[in-house]
Amino acid sequence: MKKTLPVIILASFLLAACASLSNLPKPEQSEYFTTLGGGFVITLGNPPTYRYGVNLVITKTLPESAYAVVEFQNPADSLQPFVLAGPLEDLKKITPSPYPNVWVLTSPAVQSISAHTNYAVIASIYSDSNRQTLTARHTQLVNSEYIEN
Repeated sequence: MKKTLPVIILASFLLAACASLSNLPKPEQSEYFTTLGGGFVITLGNPPTYRYGVNLVITKTLPESAYAVVEFQNPADSLQPFVLAGPLEDLKKITPSPYPNVWVLTSPAVQSISAHTNYAVIASIYSDSNRQTLTARHTQLVNSEYIEN
């Protein structure tokens, strides 16, 4: 019995770790985008600021007049997302990427983050600023892991 107790304890820890990993979202693929990765960023200060985002590879040429609407789920109020909207080329300049085919999407500062919770980033691309024709939509979940504020 003395030898089996440590094995049972170790197995319990491994199962708990696997359970927490199962909530981690996988990188998504859509017609125009593939998610490279995503996560939360803490900027130290008094008080610290918390942001989250994703890096998307643009896998197919988008119209030159493409207009983007990006929604970041608001941890404090999921019914009131943070929204960035404008010509795609302008939004790509907000957080420039060293790679022309990578789009870096970063939320504004967020509050009320719950640990081990998935938050959605939704990028909708329209053919132009009239937003009549949806060209692409890409949704990626980002897990807060151990972050809380």
